Amino acid sequence: MMTVVSESPKRSQRKWIYEEIVDKIPPFRWLPPTWDVIAQLFLVEAVGILAFIYFNMPLETVVLGSITILYTAVWSAGCLYIIPSMRRLRNPTNELELRVLKEYKSDLLLNRRNELAVGILCFIGVIVYTFWDPEFLQHFLGPGFGNPLLFILLLVLAWDVSYRIGLSFVTTLFAARRSIGLSHAARSRRGLEYTAYSEVRTLRFLDSVNVYWGATAALLIPIAAHSSLLLIGLLAYLAVIFGLSFLSFLAMEMVPWFPPDVESILHNEKFAYVGLCSKGQAHVTPVIFVYDGKHIYIGISVASAKYRIIKKNPKVSVLVDMRDPNNPMRNRAVMIRGNGMILGEITLMGILRMYIEGLWMLRARSLFARKYPRYMKYYDKVQELPLAWQNKPFISRVMVRVDPEKITYWREAQPTKLRV
Repeated sequence: MMTVVSESPKRSQRKWIYEEIVDKIPPFRWLPPTWDVIAQLFLVEAVGILAFIYFNMPLETVVLGSITILYTAVWSAGCLYIIPSMRRLRNPTNELELRVLKEYKSDLLLNRRNELAVGILCFIGVIVYTFWDPEFLQHFLGPGFGNPLLFILLLVLAWDVSYRIGLSFVTTLFAARRSIGLSHAARSRRGLEYTAYSEVRTLRFLDSVNVYWGATAALLIPIAAHSSLLLIGLLAYLAVIFGLSFLSFLAMEMVPWFPPDVESILHNEKFAYVGLCSKGQAHVTPVIFVYDGKHIYIGISVASAKYRIIKKNPKVSVLVDMRDPNNPMRNRAVMIRGNGMILGEITLMGILRMYIEGLWMLRARSLFARKYPRYMKYYDKVQELPLAWQNKPFISRVMVRVDPEKITYWREAQPTKLRV
């Protein structure tokens, strides 16, 4: 059930039961979201320390209890990002992709059963286990074992943890299903139908939050280590979370960033024009390029003006056109404006980028070899060429990856600005 109140931006972002409860409890309702999390951490920790002192529990208990409370606070921090990001998602222009995204948001934001089901199962499992193995609970509670008030406090904490574990599992499961659905739906695109690449990036960010939530559950390992059954269950949970997240990341990598009409130009045309700006003066040159489904890669020389200009001003415009010599009205073109990132430099930052982007650089070089086989073979062998023409990666040649910010598509002399 979705709750939207026009009282403040904070109130309009509340979607899940956890946020709605916190939103109604003073002093949390008066605090900004970030301070909500900090206040919860200190308040619950204070209650835990008081219970430790009053019931004379073992020192190990307060340490492990503090770790559990830290897990709930760190998990809550992820909520500050995931719900606002989901609300900002814009609709794709492809009908099937739109259906997949609507179903994804509905499952997570409108269906309370999905939110609670796994959490309730986890909670029941914890309760059953404590009755089945009372020595586990007695080990942590010490003299306080059997006290009704302490038992109620433990039930609240157990539900808090179970709810978070259950919701993390549900969000990761639906994310994997969404990503697989989008990768299949993208195959049905026609013309200018697509999901804007900023939305694809947002979905990948949501996947990273799921990984973050899974990683925070590792804080519970010291507690679960006291029981082989709980430890196996927790490790299995972590394996499922990371496995589903990897599957989701993999499926999202298969979703193209641009619509088919734009992709057909970027895949099939051989040459592009790169526009740069240096000291108020335009600099335009023809280049060869490749497109990997997301970025445009351009090969440049370290001795070229392009290299020197991009080092100072990374703003880049790339124009690729498809011309009909018999009918100029049938010409098509796409212009992508964005930031250029130099890859392959032998500098500290360049080496760091190679470490992060190494696989994509190898893939881009493979695309260059397939698209321009004669060019690559000729310039690989000829050594007497000027430095600017020699094809020696890291020595004389580097790649520039263009991260798009604005896209304009022309068809029959009619420009169309595409959402980024």
